Amino acid sequence: MKKQDSKTSELTILALDTSSGATRIAVSRGQTLLRSINAPADQRRSENLWSDVQSLLRDLDMSIADVDVFAVCVGPGSFTGVRVGMAAVKGFSAAGNKPIVGVTSLEAVAFASGPAPFVCSMVTAYKGDVYSQLFSFDEDGVPVAQNAPMVSTFDKALERVAAVNELVLAGDGVEARVAEPLTNRQQLSQHKSAIKRANHNLAEDLARLAFLKIARGEVETAESLKASYVRPAEAEIKLSLGLLGSKIKRTMKRE
Repeated sequence: MKKQDSKTSELTILALDTSSGATRIAVSRGQTLLRSINAPADQRRSENLWSDVQSLLRDLDMSIADVDVFAVCVGPGSFTGVRVGMAAVKGFSAAGNKPIVGVTSLEAVAFASGPAPFVCSMVTAYKGDVYSQLFSFDEDGVPVAQNAPMVSTFDKALERVAAVNELVLAGDGVEARVAEPLTNRQQLSQHKSAIKRANHNLAEDLARLAFLKIARGEVETAESLKASYVRPAEAEIKLSLGLLGSKIKRTMKRE
């Protein structure tokens, strides 16, 4: 276990999660959560985000200049939401020359649900699918990926962890399906699994995990931070199938 120095324990961390249908922001000092908000998303989320951040910091008698490190959820989740959050944090980082910790939504869900021998995180994806990934934990309680993130049906995600015992299933992709028909319930039982409801303000878990990553030197810059979309955006899918390109060409011909 890496020992925390006094400087790390006093760092102020602002964590931001816009990967789902909500705007979640948390501020911590070291491992201590100071305050958080969980606001429903709206059509003007990108415009309202800065005022939400300012309001939270103002309640703490702080400003953006008082933040030492920014943590952000880099996906997978809502493509638009992930882009909004990452753009905001990159801007904050560049303006103040502050480091960033990027955390995936799957990693954050696992961290919130552990430590355990294994956690399979499942996050709701587009068109009824789920993003999933299996994690174990190191001695500090930090998630360690056991496979690559995947987007699939819920049943396919379960099949991928069929051989794993002492498994915790966590995330809104699981919670939305626990009351579904018997087939899924039987699968859960066969896996000797437990279902754990995740913290619905994932920004709080982002802040806690970011603290551990900072102590390890796992920080990034605005230039190096990358999103984890797992699958291409709908527009990219249509373009690859020739659907979007043909529509653009038809529009150009009409003009």
